[in-house]
Amino acid sequence: MGRPCTGVCTTYLQDRMTAGDSCPVFISQNPDFRLPASGSTPVIMIGPGTGIAPFRAFIQERVLMKASGANVFYFGCRHKDKDFLYKDELEQWVSEGLLELRAAFSRDQPNKLYVQNLISEDGKQIWQLIESGAHIYVCGDAKSMAGDVHSVLLQVFMQHGELSEAEAENYMQTLEENARYQRDVWVT
Repeated sequence: MGRPCTGVCTTYLQDRMTAGDSCPVFISQNPDFRLPASGSTPVIMIGPGTGIAPFRAFIQERVLMKASGANVFYFGCRHKDKDFLYKDELEQWVSEGLLELRAAFSRDQPNKLYVQNLISEDGKQIWQLIESGAHIYVCGDAKSMAGDVHSVLLQVFMQHGELSEAEAENYMQTLEENARYQRDVWVT
């Protein structure tokens, strides 16, 4: 059947089902999870694991359209050498100056490192990008990651924007209302 399939869905379909079996599927649409109209708008993408899927398409589109705005991608997985999805493609974009990639490999060092840790480290840059009009996108696990990322973004707003907690919450709400903070998350 070609190359080995190792994803959760492909493994289930290939190894656990037989022809004629039925498989329950649901589609959850998010029609507002779209790139900004202007290619000069910076984008901050946060997508650990399979959350990479829409961002790979976003980056491909921005490269094709020769978008001038920054493409900053926070990607995370457990091990760099085992599950770094689309590693070669991402590194190629980095080498061509088309992408700033910040990758967290949570199990490759004694203390776990997640995308939210990198966001905290990069707080000043993130704040500057947002203040210059950047759109923020989060895709992935709603159970832990999305909430943790939301919390760390609020901390970035408070620390680097010198906002109170209430002001940071209002700032986040304004970003959401203006489609500058968008989430496509799911519960696993």
